[in-house]
Amino acid sequence: MSNEYKHVLVAIDHSADSEKIVKQAMVVAERNHAKITLLHVLEDINIALGYELMPIISEQTDSEVVAEAKKNARALADRLGIPDADTHVVSAFSTKEGIIKTAESLQVELVVVGAHTRQGLALLLGSTSGSIINDSPCDVLVVKV
Repeated sequence: MSNEYKHVLVAIDHSADSEKIVKQAMVVAERNHAKITLLHVLEDINIALGYELMPIISEQTDSEVVAEAKKNARALADRLGIPDADTHVVSAFSTKEGIIKTAESLQVELVVVGAHTRQGLALLLGSTSGSIINDSPCDVLVVKV
């Protein structure tokens, strides 16, 4: 197999599932001698939806939230033995938007995301991973978590 994937973007959220997702990406990256970039998307809070929406506002400043996310991404990379992985934290309206825009700007060949089994209303409405598959500029690997 030639180096089909030279750059793999892995969407993480610092949950326990992130390790499983990154480990699957590592398998693909090793086979292709590809670079790995870990991405954490911070969703913007939209309070224009009405007064009944009561978002929980973090006591941390935006820069503190970004710094903590970067620190956690770096710790995950180091813990899994990929200290040369790049880490990015972006703010976007949605997780999907952040992943798609980052995939485009970094010109990656593969995006790796996790997906939970959907039931009920969530099944009808779709999922972030499903919408990424439809709009991604590259291949997408979905890891069932």
